[in-house]
Amino acid sequence: MNRLNTVLVVGALALLTDSAAAQAGYPSRPVRLIVPIAAGGPSDAAARALAKGLTASLGQEVLVDNRPGGNTGIGAGAVLNAAPDGYTLLFALASNAGLPHLSKMSPYKSLVEFSPVSAIGGNTQCLVVPSSVPARTLAEFAAYARASAQPLMRGSNNVSEDMVAGQITSALGFTLERVPYKGVPQLLPDLLEGRIQAAVLPVGASAPHVRSGRLVMFGCSTGERIAALPTVPTLGEAGVAAAPLITAHFVLGPPRLPAEIVERLATAVRQTALTEEFKQAMERLLIGGAVRSPAQARELMLQAEAQYVQYVRETGASID
Repeated sequence: MNRLNTVLVVGALALLTDSAAAQAGYPSRPVRLIVPIAAGGPSDAAARALAKGLTASLGQEVLVDNRPGGNTGIGAGAVLNAAPDGYTLLFALASNAGLPHLSKMSPYKSLVEFSPVSAIGGNTQCLVVPSSVPARTLAEFAAYARASAQPLMRGSNNVSEDMVAGQITSALGFTLERVPYKGVPQLLPDLLEGRIQAAVLPVGASAPHVRSGRLVMFGCSTGERIAALPTVPTLGEAGVAAAPLITAHFVLGPPRLPAEIVERLATAVRQTALTEEFKQAMERLLIGGAVRSPAQARELMLQAEAQYVQYVRETGASID
C-alpha cells in the first residue's frame, strides 16, 4: 500500500512538473485567434492588428481564424470546447455577452464561462441610412418609417446592433424588419444601393460612406459625440433615452485556462497596445477604449451582460 501511494505521488508530481514546464515554455507553436464574424469589418481589422502585435510579443505567430455564423455562436463554441492550453483564443465582441439571452442556440449560458485575458476598445454603433432615403434626422426617419406602406428593412450582423436598433424603434414608435447578414462586408453593398433602408453599424465601417455622402448618420450609441464626426448627435441628443451601449473587444481563452498562460497573454496584449502601429490602427478604425486586465475584462463582461438582460426583460427581444 505504501509503495502504491509513493507511485501515485511521484506520478502526480511528474504531471505537475510537466504542466509547469509546458506553461513556462508557452507558446511553443502558433496560436489561433478565432474571430466569430466574417473577414473585412472593423472588428476583424482590430483582431488582425492585435494578432500582428501579439506575434511580435509572444515570439510565435498568432493566426486569425474567421468563424462567422450563428450570430457569433459558431466561433465562440469552437473556443468553448477547445483545450485550455492557450493555443486557441477568442476575439469576442461585447455582443457575445448578449447572445445567450437573445438566442436559445447560444453554445454558452454566460460569457464569463470563458477565461478572460484582456479587453481592448470596442465599436461605437451608429444608425445609418442610404442617402436615397428622404430623411436627414432621426425624427424625420421615424416619421418616414411610420408612414411607409411596407416595413423598412434593416440589415444586421450581430446582437449589439439589434439592441441599439431596438432602443431606437421603441423610443420613437416605429418598426424595422430585420434582415440578417454574416458580416459588415456582406451588408454594406445592399445598404449603399438602397436594397435595405437602414442599419446600425460600427462607426468605423460607416464613417467613410458618410463623408462621401452615400450614407446619412442619424446618431451614435455613446455618451459623447465622436470627435471625428462632430456634427453627428448621440442617440440621447436625438431623442433616445437609453444608456449608451457598452462596447469592447475581449480576448478570451477556453474555460480553466491556467493563470500563468492568462498572465503571459495579458502582458502581450498590454505590450501590443503601447505600440504606435497598434494605436494608429485603432485610430483609423475609430475604436477607442483602455486596455483592461483579466479581472477588469471580466467585470466589463458582466456589465455588458447585465445590459442585455435588462433589454430582453424590458422588450422580450429574441433573434431565434
